[in-house]
Parts: sequence; C-alpha cells; structure tokens
Amino acid sequence: MSFDLSLLPAYTDQLSTDLISAALLKPQTVQHLTVLPGKTAGTSAINLLNSTPYILDSTCGFSVAQTGPGGATGNTTTFSQLELVVQDKMMKEELCPSDLRSVWLSSQLSPSAYLESVPFEAQIANNKVNNIKQYIENTVWQGDGGNLDGLLAQATIANGCIGATAGVTVPLAVGTAFASIWNIYGALSNALKQEDDLVMYMSMTNYAIAVRALMAEGNALITQYPNINNVSGSAPMSFIWPGTNMTIFAAPGLNSNTHIIVGPKKYAYFGTGLMDDEDRFRFFYDPSIDVVKFMAKFRLGTSIYASQFASTI
Repeated sequence: MSFDLSLLPAYTDQLSTDLISAALLKPQTVQHLTVLPGKTAGTSAINLLNSTPYILDSTCGFSVAQTGPGGATGNTTTFSQLELVVQDKMMKEELCPSDLRSVWLSSQLSPSAYLESVPFEAQIANNKVNNIKQYIENTVWQGDGGNLDGLLAQATIANGCIGATAGVTVPLAVGTAFASIWNIYGALSNALKQEDDLVMYMSMTNYAIAVRALMAEGNALITQYPNINNVSGSAPMSFIWPGTNMTIFAAPGLNSNTHIIVGPKKYAYFGTGLMDDEDRFRFFYDPSIDVVKFMAKFRLGTSIYASQFASTI
C-alpha cells in the first residue's frame, strides 16, 4: 500500500486564499486603513452620513428657532458619496522544471520524466506574497502611474484636506519636529481630535526624526516611546504621541518627506476583492507547453474622505 495523492490539489490551491489575503492585507499601511472587501474593478461609491447638531433649550414647536440657527443651516442630516476606484492586477510567470536538471535543485525534482511541479513551491509562493505586498504598499501611496491615484495625490489641501502648514517645517527636523507635529495635530477640529482612531501618516525618514525629537524632550517623554527596552529586536513602526490619542505611523510606501497627513483611520479606505475566487494564487501544470505556471490576480484601490484629514500639501 502507498499514498495516492493524485486527487489532491497543488499546494498553493490549498492555501490560495490565505496567501492572497496575506499579500493584500499585511502591507504596513493597509493595516492602518479601513479595508472594504468585495469590490469589483471599476468605480464604486462609498456612502457617507454626517450631521450638524444644534442642542438648544427645550421649547415647543419646530420652527427655525427650535431646529437651529438659520433654518436650513440648523440641524441637518447629510448623505454624500465618495468614489473608490479599484483596478484588477496580476502577476504571471512560467517555470520550467526541466531547467533545474543541471543544478543542485535537480535533487529536489521528481525522478519521473514528467515534471508537473516545481520544488519549494511554498517558499516561491511566500516570495511572491512579499513582492505583491511591496507593490501594494507603494501603490497605496504613489498610485500605479495609470488608473489609480495614491493617497499622496488624494490627501491634499486642494482636494479638501484641512491646511496644516502654519508653524510646520517639512521635511521634519530634530530641532522643530516636536512643535511641528503638535501644530499639524492642532489643525484638526476638536471633534476630529476626539476620534479614537486618529493616525498621523509620515515617511520613515520623518518618523525617525519624530522619534529623535521626542527623545530630545527628556526622560518624561522618552519612557512613553514603545519598546524602549525592546527585547524582541523588531523595531516599532508606530506609537501613540504623548498627550493625544493619535498614532504616529511610519508608512514605508510614503516616499515624500514633505507630505504628512493626519485623520481618522475610518475615513481612509482600501478597496479589494477577496470575497470571490477571482483573487487567488495558483501554481498549475500546463501540459500543452510542458511548463508549470504561476498566477496571482488581485484588486486594489484607495480613497480618502479628504475633509476629515489635515495635510501639509
């Protein structure tokens, strides 16, 4: 008796969803955005709800005096929409197992003349995951040079962000970064400052300077920087700015040292598929040309509710 594995799917078919989920959801920035799965390619609408509250002394009636100053500008409930553009992307590669016969990898090949798989599929798949993660990290911020605008292009004062340039020096400098970060935070309204998911997005260069500026303020603040006795050896990419509920986040894909934005995570969106089998990883043997093929397909897009963010651009 022996194992009959002929009816089992290839390794990456079994883990296809796990692999594509890791590729799409694990980039650093995506973990600090609101993920909207189930999006098809093209433009979809994100429905938004806002209201303007006026709390007044209780009296009878529903006239202008009871519904807030100015009548139409009093208590209102406003529905609006934000466009989210999502694009299909893919990575394809042909792998010929026979090419490995002349090198040490031949020891990992099947002795059969028919080579319908490649060795180290798991490692190859994980390498592809990391490649896609890096692509997504960069594209979230910088766009794809075609159909997708990144957050750098969307999160600007011209597009509706709150201006956060007064008293701010960017790129950050150690001597002025502490004050600059407070001034960027200060540009937010009191209502936005009360949000429990505030994130200040900045480049890794600015992040390092922000940490140095915080440490320069002395022991009272340095103890609040995370992992100061870091025994794990992994460098933190974010921390809470002392005196606020705002997370300072170093976004690897944010390559501009002059662009810093801050606002609620709930209003920065990452759209993807993931809810159907169109987003998947596959290794499969194509007998028509006698090669193993790798294919990954996925969707992504970003959108930001600009008016809820402060920007230095």
